[in-house]
Amino acid sequence: MNDPAAGLGAPVTPSRSPVGRLLVRPWFETLLGGLILVSAALTVVQITSPVPTPRVEVALDVIATLFAVELVVRLRAAPSRKSFFREYWIDVLSVVPPLAAGWVVALPLEPRGPLPAWLASLALLRIVRLFRLLKIARHRMLLFPRVLRKGAREVFFASGLVLLAVVIASSALVTFERDANPAMRTFGQAFWFSLYSVVAAEPIPAPPLTFGGHVVAFFVIMTGLFTFATVIGTVTALVTERLRSGDLIVDWEDLRDHLIVCGWSRKAQIIIREYVAATPDDDQPVVVIAELDGTPQLDAELARRVQFLNDDFTKIEALDKAGVRRAARAIILADTGRNRKERDADARTILAALTIERLNPAIYTAAEIHRREHGHHLEMGKVNDYVVSGEHSAFLLAQSAITRGVMSVFSELLTQEHGNRFFRCHVPKAFEGKSFVELMVHVKKEHDALLVAVNRGKDVVLNPTGYVFEGGEDVVLITSKPVKL
Repeated sequence: MNDPAAGLGAPVTPSRSPVGRLLVRPWFETLLGGLILVSAALTVVQITSPVPTPRVEVALDVIATLFAVELVVRLRAAPSRKSFFREYWIDVLSVVPPLAAGWVVALPLEPRGPLPAWLASLALLRIVRLFRLLKIARHRMLLFPRVLRKGAREVFFASGLVLLAVVIASSALVTFERDANPAMRTFGQAFWFSLYSVVAAEPIPAPPLTFGGHVVAFFVIMTGLFTFATVIGTVTALVTERLRSGDLIVDWEDLRDHLIVCGWSRKAQIIIREYVAATPDDDQPVVVIAELDGTPQLDAELARRVQFLNDDFTKIEALDKAGVRRAARAIILADTGRNRKERDADARTILAALTIERLNPAIYTAAEIHRREHGHHLEMGKVNDYVVSGEHSAFLLAQSAITRGVMSVFSELLTQEHGNRFFRCHVPKAFEGKSFVELMVHVKKEHDALLVAVNRGKDVVLNPTGYVFEGGEDVVLITSKPVKL
């Protein structure tokens, strides 16, 4: 086995750096959403005010600079520039041009007249970043029960699209129509015009006077028609799917850094229960890919976190749909269903494991096989870990016969439900040059934990003799609570 301690303790996300994990924290996304709302509101004030306030401009520049720093951090944390721009091109478009224009023009802070039309048009791009709120809300929508999730999501997006369209259109109308149309000199007048036009699908009470105003009015009307069609289609699909299947599924594109379990058995239930107990704050579902005759019955706690995909886990299409390219972990169970022999089950396990590693080299993969000789194929395929079914239980029974009472020790260490458990953490630079014994004493005194192993690269050494930390190691502890050295 390549790395038997890699999956111990607190969950580790191999596909995302610590900075990347910070960027998807709920509190960070909430803070970012608040700044986006403030930026949009200040932009509306800046565009529609006859005499812009210098403090508003300074606040906008400060927020835009924070947004630029955030995007640079996201770019550095992204797996590739292509994936970054595919995900955040709207954010780049809404931050970079207005900020660059402000630096180039170097607008004075003393009172002056309205913004030039070209600069006001660039400033409107800041409002476009309100679309980021939809993505933030989509992540949080996974907290809803599955039976409500999809319908609520689509209706929410449709409503959010209407609101964004009305705000953007109102600001644009004031910019284009302020000098030519007395009925649209203020943001309030333009806002009610846009809102009525969305509902009525025609300019209410009268068409705009400028070419730019006509374009904006057409955009508003098309948004209203599109939203109406979306809501009707969503409600129809929701009712149809509910009647057909009795439940709803998630949007697979929303899955990020999740766990995929290939195969279904009582072992799968135990694995999921342990994983849920270890990650209570994680809102990502556990995806189970298996050929099922019906949806398994789970208790409410597990049902909230499990999403079933009824398909063959050796198929690339099934793995892709389950989001394997964006997953953090995959566990492949030996599938002896449908009267498969152990050799056939191992062949399916090896095929699935190698396919998963090929599709996502950064994923942590653990597999179950029946015969140890098949483990060499997994090792050559760079599968992180594997378990020989039946063999480990035999070892435990043998140890129980040799050392009385040892089974209670294993039972406690191998479950997240209660007592002590294995935990893996990184050794900080402060311990470089210190011995294993020194760190063991420190861990026991400061954290009431036991140091049992050192992991450097792919090698794991239990209870090493005379080991001195060189930097970059991880250690495995036995502890009742998370430890940060």
